[in-house]
Amino acid sequence: MKSKRIYEIESFIKENKTASIEELRQIFKVSINTIRRDVNQLVDMNVVKKVYGGIELIEDSHRAVDYYKRNIENYKYKKHIGELASNEIKTNDIIYIDTGTTTIHMLDYVDKNLTFTIITNSLDIMNKASQFDNVTLFIIGEKYKPRTRSFIGIGSNMLLEKFNINKCFMAATGVNVQNGLSNSEMEENLIKQYITSKANETYILADHSKMGKSTLLTYCDLTDINKMFTDKLPPKDINQFCNEQNISIHF
Repeated sequence: MKSKRIYEIESFIKENKTASIEELRQIFKVSINTIRRDVNQLVDMNVVKKVYGGIELIEDSHRAVDYYKRNIENYKYKKHIGELASNEIKTNDIIYIDTGTTTIHMLDYVDKNLTFTIITNSLDIMNKASQFDNVTLFIIGEKYKPRTRSFIGIGSNMLLEKFNINKCFMAATGVNVQNGLSNSEMEENLIKQYITSKANETYILADHSKMGKSTLLTYCDLTDINKMFTDKLPPKDINQFCNEQNISIHF
């Protein structure tokens, strides 16, 4: 699988810090053009940068800056979307809140006395949930990832299989009719896939800049979501698809 190879290349670069294009071609036994396409995707994911003859790892301390940059982009739209979605949280709900620069705003608009359960892998959601007296908080993920301020890895989280999740509030870097909800982080993608397959209802929170786009990895088909929260009417193809599939759009 192409996505598996890119994940393997990413792991190799994280271990070795640098690699030449020819070295990668030989190790992964693919054509030079294929390696160049894979490298371009890793560059787009902000994992590596190109240097003469090859690539070099962008260290986490530098990549973490990307989170704050993304948080500033379309900030007022993201807060608006977070407020819209917050109205879906009801007493005694068991919910999952995804990591992301839009989902982090949801709890700002929820009654601090409301009784409900949150499952999350987001550091920011954990911090905000700690301010609620009646919230039961479960944390998933085993390893902290500064770039996305999230915890990744669910291999030993057997308890997660026992949760009955009413609603999951998901983020995405791309929302597309053909490829559904997508992101570019392999380890986070696995968590997103698992959560959306478990939840009774799936809600997507995404501003207009994500609409019509598709990134490296799909974690959920558009047919599997129940509600979309955004800041303006989506492009015609997405709007039409949602109408046909009875997916409600809120903006």
